[in-house]
Amino acid sequence: MVTRIIGLALLGLLALDATAAQTINVADREINLLGFGDINYIEDEDDPGGFAQGQFVALLSASLADRFNLFSEISATARDNEYDVEVERLFVRWEYSDVFKVSAGRFHTPLGYWNTAYHHGTWLHTSVKRPDVIKFGSRVIPIHFVGLMAEGSVPIADWSFKYHAGVGNGRYENIARAGDAGDINSDRAWLITASGRSFNLPVKFGASIYGDRVSANFLTEDVDEIIVSAYFVWDGDRIEAIAEYHHLDHELESGPGDDTSSGYYAQVGYRLPIQTPLTPYARIEKVDIGNEDPLLDGLGLDYDATVLGVRYDVAPTVALKGEYRREEFDNNGKQDNNFQIQLSFVVGAR
Repeated sequence: MVTRIIGLALLGLLALDATAAQTINVADREINLLGFGDINYIEDEDDPGGFAQGQFVALLSASLADRFNLFSEISATARDNEYDVEVERLFVRWEYSDVFKVSAGRFHTPLGYWNTAYHHGTWLHTSVKRPDVIKFGSRVIPIHFVGLMAEGSVPIADWSFKYHAGVGNGRYENIARAGDAGDINSDRAWLITASGRSFNLPVKFGASIYGDRVSANFLTEDVDEIIVSAYFVWDGDRIEAIAEYHHLDHELESGPGDDTSSGYYAQVGYRLPIQTPLTPYARIEKVDIGNEDPLLDGLGLDYDATVLGVRYDVAPTVALKGEYRREEFDNNGKQDNNFQIQLSFVVGAR
């Protein structure tokens, strides 16, 4: 009931200034378009590998009216015999001020750092691939969120502090997806985040909490989910360090039968002090699923990896990356070694 009241209140705020939208001259409004893409070559000791077309992503932002803006992100992902086209993000935002904004639509869930810092542009991040715990299609962390979101930022002394508060549809029957066309049950998902960044130091940090009741066809009964996340980032001229941790608590609706799971990564990169823009990096990753986790146990999600790589910025809009990964899946004791080369790029228009 509380989440429904909050949702109705936020939706009411979005209706403010509606008369301004009726007098808009579309030609006077600004539209920005960015495109991201990547091309890959993979060598894997247990897979044929070869060349692979990565995602192509179109990111559009547009002014709809005074205080109203549209944001959208659409991806085309290569499959064996076709491309999957997906609406990754699509929302309308009403901006009262920097302190208070309300949006409605489909978002990247603001859990941790990576999911909202880089979105789908591989050119944006140093490494070739996202960490496994927050990879696209992850069943560990809900990557997308469909609903209403309030957010804002407040400067205090030498810091800027930001918040998010949202209510929306939780995981669907495929727990890797949000309920795009409606929720699977009458219990709405909710989230609250708080983050900060320094104006004088290259420091960012944040924490978040997410709650939902999960229904899925492979469950004998619904599962209550609480996810607590935290991150710390140092992004200086030379040193880049990112650490992110997620703690998941799952409990059967009936009460008995609960367990916890977790996932984390830590990545460090160093931009060499030479004319050539070269950045070696290393990352450790781990996903640890509880043996009695009523939602995630038995899905083969345990993961352990060591990653070494280097990024070379060929041009301001083109990056060439090489990445070696030593991985273990589902605690099977077998190490998988693979190497990937990626050419990523960005193009923009206004």
